[in-house]
Amino acid sequence: MVTAYDVVVAGGGPAGAAAALRLAGSGCSVALLERSRFDRPRVGETLAPSIQPLLRDLGVWEQFVALGPLPSWGTRSIWSSTETAAHSHLETGYGSGWHVDRRLFDRMLCDAAAAAGTSVSLGTSLIGSRYDGRWQLTCSNGRRLTARVLIDATGRSATIGRSLGARRLAFDRLVGITAQWSGVDVSAEQYLLIESVPDGWWYTAPLPGDVMVGMLMTDADISRHHNLTASAPWRNHLESTTATALRVDTATCLPTTPRVYSAASHRLVRPGDTRPWLAVGDAALAVDPISGSGVPRALRTAEAAAATAAHLILHPVDTAPITTYESTRNTECTTYLSTRADYYAIALPHPTSFWTRRKLPVAS
Repeated sequence: MVTAYDVVVAGGGPAGAAAALRLAGSGCSVALLERSRFDRPRVGETLAPSIQPLLRDLGVWEQFVALGPLPSWGTRSIWSSTETAAHSHLETGYGSGWHVDRRLFDRMLCDAAAAAGTSVSLGTSLIGSRYDGRWQLTCSNGRRLTARVLIDATGRSATIGRSLGARRLAFDRLVGITAQWSGVDVSAEQYLLIESVPDGWWYTAPLPGDVMVGMLMTDADISRHHNLTASAPWRNHLESTTATALRVDTATCLPTTPRVYSAASHRLVRPGDTRPWLAVGDAALAVDPISGSGVPRALRTAEAAAATAAHLILHPVDTAPITTYESTRNTECTTYLSTRADYYAIALPHPTSFWTRRKLPVAS
């Protein structure tokens, strides 16, 4: 049996769920496929204050508050000098940012999409696609679907777009190596701390439940060279920091091997391809976590993708909105690369490969 939808969304992170929520809310028939069951830790735990109007616009602000997120009062950084600089979120007009359990946050958005009418399938991924005027799709659970429009929300892997012939323009090889600590009195620690080091930079942030998360951001080859994915080298690197090590010195590091995540920046490009598919969130443009803009950017691209998909459903022969959508993402990419270069340029002058690479020009 084949089930027909207006839109199929592959990936249930913030971008995919928000796109599905908007489309279902406008009357489109939507299916969302999420390969996980939201049972594994997810990174991106700190949300900027700008998330508030975006969640309100989606109609999920009260559901978000019900998750019990920790207010984030600002950022402290050891970046452009050896002194700690502080930035308060009170200056933004929204009062605070937020520290969240990303599993709960992402699941909340998927639940909201389901409540709006989206058919959500967890533990399911898209394993085959063919376009013959409609998308003919095969799911890992054996279901077959058809869709007018296909949305790739598979994150940095951009699995769907690459399977369709799009290619990633990679701008770096950044990875994040992370662990968590328990027994932290987060009431006095409700801020994001960033500290530059010769091999990259660290961030630490509190989470609900008296937990602290810490992540070393470095390049993949540097990680391999120093074996930083192993517990002992990772902890030795942590102990060489200043404020970061002090922040967790009385906490208990949870007894797990550090987890590794890709954090590389890329832009997915599809020259000449006008088939009705769109990439959203990190699948379209993955950004450096130092920007702090990942989730807000995901929600904004979801809004643009939903509007584009709705137009394609009504006007399938008019591919101009695809060109416009891609052009806007290209402009965002150019702006992002310039901003990233400016921010790394003001960092402490570490004479190491991680930092010298970020002083080289990058073509978008």
